[in-house]
Amino acid sequence: MSGSILVTGSGGFIGKHLVRMLESLGYSVQRHALAAGDLAQCALGYSGISHVFHLAGKTFVPDSWADPLSFYSANVLTTANVLEFCRRCGASLTFVSSYVYGRPQVIPITEDHPVQAFNPYSHSKILAEEICRFYASHHQTRVAIVRPFNVYGPGQDPRFLIPTLIRQALAADSEIIEVADDRPRRDFIYVSDLIDLLIATLTRGGTGAYNAGSGLSTSIPEIVASLNSFLPNKKRLISRGESRPQEVLDVVADIRKAESELDWKPRIDLESGLHLIVEKGL
Repeated sequence: MSGSILVTGSGGFIGKHLVRMLESLGYSVQRHALAAGDLAQCALGYSGISHVFHLAGKTFVPDSWADPLSFYSANVLTTANVLEFCRRCGASLTFVSSYVYGRPQVIPITEDHPVQAFNPYSHSKILAEEICRFYASHHQTRVAIVRPFNVYGPGQDPRFLIPTLIRQALAADSEIIEVADDRPRRDFIYVSDLIDLLIATLTRGGTGAYNAGSGLSTSIPEIVASLNSFLPNKKRLISRGESRPQEVLDVVADIRKAESELDWKPRIDLESGLHLIVEKGL
């Protein structure tokens, strides 16, 4: 393709992996990280951009309850600014959204399942998606929306579930792994599989929304059992019995749309992904 790729949030967990892969494939990549200015309001003076991967934003759900305004600024206003940049320069966009379905009415969850805000973070992503659809409809901006369910991999924020479990599993001074609530089941996708899907929206011209998951649901006890199966120090799982507001207890992504339209399929199962993180380091 002609032109450069702009990656917003290039210094984040997913952004770093995406930039490395794009450059390894020979793309010319320009980056926008927080140090380059507040993306909610700064002028985007990049030239020669043909496609934007918009990853910049805030992601930790508990923080969104404590400071919702910062999430609306970081996730909604930034998306409007990026889309206006795409309109001006004629670039296409891949927007990285999130799980936006609330308590599912049916499992597995397809992309046409009703969206439901169940915390300020998911609400900010739903609003950002609405702006994407407006620009696609009224300004003919080609937009693909990718909805990752639960991403994990090397370099993730240590506050997230998988690094929290692995850190405790590797600790030599404890015999337990402690979590707030061991009931939720989640659909986990390894970061390299997500990167493959993001790039497929570029190379295959995807439009509309795509779920990003494994198509499987896994519990915290199952993750701990998997870690115990290959780590030398076996740990006992303890739950404090706490629950987050509006907690969703089970999700499974229906990924057939991405499979059929983008010829994409996840390659790394959860146990293999856990091995990779332990080998490469958190």
